Amino acid sequence: MKRRLNVSVIQMPIMEPDESLEYLEKAVSVLMQNYVKPELVVGAEFGISARPDTVPGEFTRRMGAIARKYGIYFLPCTMAEISPELPQGKFYNTCVVYGPNGEIVAKYRKQVPFRPAECSEPAPQKEFCVFRIPEKDVTVGLMICYDQFFPEIPRTLALMGAELILCPALDPQEFSYIPDLIPRVRALENECYFVWSCSTGIGPKTTYCGRSVIAGPEGEIVHQCGENPALVTKTLDFDRVREKRLCGMDQHLNSLRRFGVEYPFAGRISEAPVYRDMPPVTETHGEYAKRLEELGIGSFGKSDSKGW
Repeated sequence: MKRRLNVSVIQMPIMEPDESLEYLEKAVSVLMQNYVKPELVVGAEFGISARPDTVPGEFTRRMGAIARKYGIYFLPCTMAEISPELPQGKFYNTCVVYGPNGEIVAKYRKQVPFRPAECSEPAPQKEFCVFRIPEKDVTVGLMICYDQFFPEIPRTLALMGAELILCPALDPQEFSYIPDLIPRVRALENECYFVWSCSTGIGPKTTYCGRSVIAGPEGEIVHQCGENPALVTKTLDFDRVREKRLCGMDQHLNSLRRFGVEYPFAGRISEAPVYRDMPPVTETHGEYAKRLEELGIGSFGKSDSKGW
């Protein structure tokens, strides 16, 4: 079996929900006109903005229909998922993957929301999500944006067999250096492909950086977008992942097993010495502003934000 997979990235602007849905539908249609046709299509975090919906629901119905129409695996974006166990007005940041028959094959809720900017709820339990693309004998792992800063998450996905990790993101221009660093490091240390897909353009509160990137198992850049909307398709060879893990000059996963590297604070992270004199994370904009004031930072400006 040839383990080559055509993977596409949709780097899109953030618009009103209905406009975003139409954009996604049109983008996939355009990608399918190429002579290198995608088999897996990946969008960005909150690609339909934050309109709440259930899983399944209207959004999953429309996106599943696109996957079924073209016979592809499809992760269109993340969404604001409302769920019965959450209080009114609360939601998870969730990505849903559809298979070629249009059915849901995987769902992942973000573990680490970006406080205080992001008001979604963390996954109710520690979720680590992988799914199979049996047609190519490839295992894929899921994570979302800020999850990438916690290497325990992608490492766990790799240990679960992931050879490709998808990370839809929504980072502002202030973080435009991230695609130069994190995707490459996560790909290298886990000896896998890593797709980091980000929106672009001016949003309600900031300008998004774009610069979506596909990194390879040696930490190399397979492709990197600019700051404009883009549709990109690359063919990824997963035999390279196997070769890197088996006979690369630096076999990270095998060395992890060979030398028994462990996490001494696993299960008791709050006991780590670094937290002895460190205050808790700022959960709200008000807490963040108060901490800045205590540190003498940004005292001139006044925010008109409410709630979060």
